[in-house]
Amino acid sequence: MHMNLATAGSAFERRSIVRLALGMCLAAVFSLAPQAAAQAGGGRVELGLGGHLVVGAWNPLQVTVRDAAPSVLRLRIDEGSLLEGPRIVRYSASVPGGSGVTVFQDDLYLPAFRSLSWTLASGRTVLASGSLGPGDADPRPLQIVLSASPGSWRGAFAADARIVDVAASDLPARAAAFDGVQTLLLDGSAAAPRAASIAAAAAGGVQVMLAGALPASQASFARLAGSGAARLGAGVVERVAADPADVRARLAAWRPQDRSALVQALASERLVQPPATPGQPLVLALAAAYALLALLGLRFGGTPGLAAGLVLAIVVSLAGWRLLRPPSPELSASRTVVLGGGELALALQVEERLTLPSRVASLPGAGHPLSGLPYTVDDGVTHVELPRWNAVAVAARPMLRPAALRFEDGRLANAGAGLLRDVYVLGLGRQPDLAAGASRRPEPGEEGGLPPVLARLSSLLPAGTALALAPEVVWVALPPVDPGAGGRP
Repeated sequence: MHMNLATAGSAFERRSIVRLALGMCLAAVFSLAPQAAAQAGGGRVELGLGGHLVVGAWNPLQVTVRDAAPSVLRLRIDEGSLLEGPRIVRYSASVPGGSGVTVFQDDLYLPAFRSLSWTLASGRTVLASGSLGPGDADPRPLQIVLSASPGSWRGAFAADARIVDVAASDLPARAAAFDGVQTLLLDGSAAAPRAASIAAAAAGGVQVMLAGALPASQASFARLAGSGAARLGAGVVERVAADPADVRARLAAWRPQDRSALVQALASERLVQPPATPGQPLVLALAAAYALLALLGLRFGGTPGLAAGLVLAIVVSLAGWRLLRPPSPELSASRTVVLGGGELALALQVEERLTLPSRVASLPGAGHPLSGLPYTVDDGVTHVELPRWNAVAVAARPMLRPAALRFEDGRLANAGAGLLRDVYVLGLGRQPDLAAGASRRPEPGEEGGLPPVLARLSSLLPAGTALALAPEVVWVALPPVDPGAGGRP
């Protein structure tokens, strides 16, 4: 097969945009929204995309200070209820200071809350503060419209849709920041966003629609859509007509992955196995043997025999503890599902901790417990207080990764560095294992017999999806989309 120079150039620019998204770590500056921002004494705290929060999702957070000493941002979130009482989530982050403007950005998971308050303080000086009530806890996803005339697209969306008019420069380039976004519509009439922001939105699970003929300055976005529609990570980029009716039809046809359900499926079985404890028959036998030795010592040795029995009990207890105690007072295990489309993938990780004594489990990275326990996020470390012999599963912040398992020209390819086992294509059945760098055209195989974790995930994914196992990772390659079917596989 031969590729002409135009096609090769398009493919090269598409790969360049994707790689740019992988390398971007900083987000653009978010626009001010009165209900989710406060400013006092040279500091500003902004929550949500365009100031709009989505509960049950990760939301962007930005702190801006001017000519200020180092400060600390503290948030207090009460996600309790009248029946259960308060259940407090705390977040704190150190914000560097200095001359000029300093910007700190992060992503914060927001549960449904009764109250939310924050303070930004430098020593005893409060730079910013604010609060939100339950009326601001809206779970509806955002519909972002980038247009010089956003009102002209109102008819394309449902009556109760949360349509957000955000400046292009305010779009972040982090996939987690788009967790609460469903659609991003771009018609080319407004200023162009960064290509990394568009790629991060799509890879994070957003339906990105490019409406009409885009100007030359935004032609690179159209290449992301390939021949009309293309997977990118967990989302899709597609070309649509500059017609609200066509947009409405594409919105109705799009079937996004339920990322929260995928995370719950990962955590539905125990990841950490509790350490084995001696069986009851063994404990009873040892207790009976000790009682017999103690009685014999007391019968034939008198008081010295009783003292010897006590010493023997102490020695046996210490020896048994050293031999039977677990190797660590805290055990951990993790599993990640990686949703891939094209060269990008969205990683959703669940880490489980089991503590044997009562203690605070500290997990690196921002996350939130799936069991509704109160927790604290302190400078990017998640802390959960656990009673003895209890476990907690924590969902980590979604992250972008290169896709190892992917579809390439109708073939299933392993672009990673390790062997992929238990390869399965929904609707075709089991496939041979894929070595690193290998590719193979999927063929009908044996149905059923999936490992439990793949069986749970398969019910949440569309037909044609490929799944494979690697150590602690489930790779998912979403099927290519049909450009004429509104993004459907």
